[in-house]
Amino acid sequence: MSELRTNRIVPRDGLASGAYGGIVQVRYASDTNSQASESSTMADVSGASVTITPTRADNAILIMLTFSGNNAGSGGGRLMYQVVRTVGGSSSTIFSVGEALVDYGTSNIHVQGLGNNFIDTPSTTSAVTYKLQFASHNGTRVQVNNNGRTDLIVMEIAS
Repeated sequence: MSELRTNRIVPRDGLASGAYGGIVQVRYASDTNSQASESSTMADVSGASVTITPTRADNAILIMLTFSGNNAGSGGGRLMYQVVRTVGGSSSTIFSVGEALVDYGTSNIHVQGLGNNFIDTPSTTSAVTYKLQFASHNGTRVQVNNNGRTDLIVMEIAS
């Protein structure tokens, strides 16, 4: 059995401007625990955190996120979420969505396929942690994983 080890994968003819090469490594987290909040302060989704240590500082990280969510109350509730990156104790929001689910009336909205894909360039070879957080915009009850799950996949891709 043979084995190939590398920290850089690029096509034979090189990369076009703005393109990325092959996948160097993959990390994955999955969570099915239901969580609810009525707070407008972002809270971590338990089990939706992944740590990856890039092999090269010039490589990028492809973030793939899907999760289920719902507005469990009424009165114009909105589910908000964000992905936060932490490196060496310093955290920053990578992307945020202020209106993932909007309830304009008295209905209870359930969605199984919320999420985003995003390319991050942390410019480090230190451990990088990505985590999903959620909140309610106005104190109306919102939930994640009520009838589904969260999948957070991060891949180091060669630049």
